[in-house]
Amino acid sequence: MTVTIRFRGPIASKLSNGEVRVGAEEGATLRDALGLAIGMESYIAEVWRSPEEIDRDALVLLNGIDVGITGGLESEIHDGDVLIVLPLVHGG
Repeated sequence: MTVTIRFRGPIASKLSNGEVRVGAEEGATLRDALGLAIGMESYIAEVWRSPEEIDRDALVLLNGIDVGITGGLESEIHDGDVLIVLPLVHGG
């Protein structure tokens, strides 16, 4: 199955069309998809080393719904799903 991960913010300019398409097995989770994206794109790996870091540092939407509501990193993904990763901006 194929899942599209769309990145927003500065990281989007480093990726083709601001997105990555990953192929995952049936029954895969959000954690699996984000891990595949990290492995596919060196720039993502420079920013985040793990799906847990992405979850901590960004708002992640699964088909437009905050994954905090859908089960977090253990949310099951399906063919055609779209994830949006919106990095949180911190000041201080």
